[in-house]
Amino acid sequence: MMSLDRDAMTPLYVQLANVLRERIRNGEVPVGRRLPSQAELEEETGGTVSRRTIKSALELLADEGLVQGVQGKGVFVMALPPAGTNG
Repeated sequence: MMSLDRDAMTPLYVQLANVLRERIRNGEVPVGRRLPSQAELEEETGGTVSRRTIKSALELLADEGLVQGVQGKGVFVMALPPAGTNG
């Protein structure tokens, strides 16, 4: 189960984006592969974060050019994070 700190000063969506970014960086989710669905991520966090929080984390990664959503298929890894980025 993914562990996020609700009491941290860092917002939950940023914490989640950091976890996903690290999974991309270490090859757990390679370029071209689909990230877990929002429902799968919600389950992985034990239901402690909302779908909106998950969507915000994915939007942050999309803004960084790391992932891209494909209608009806999911969110796919498009690039590796640059060295030195959070996560």
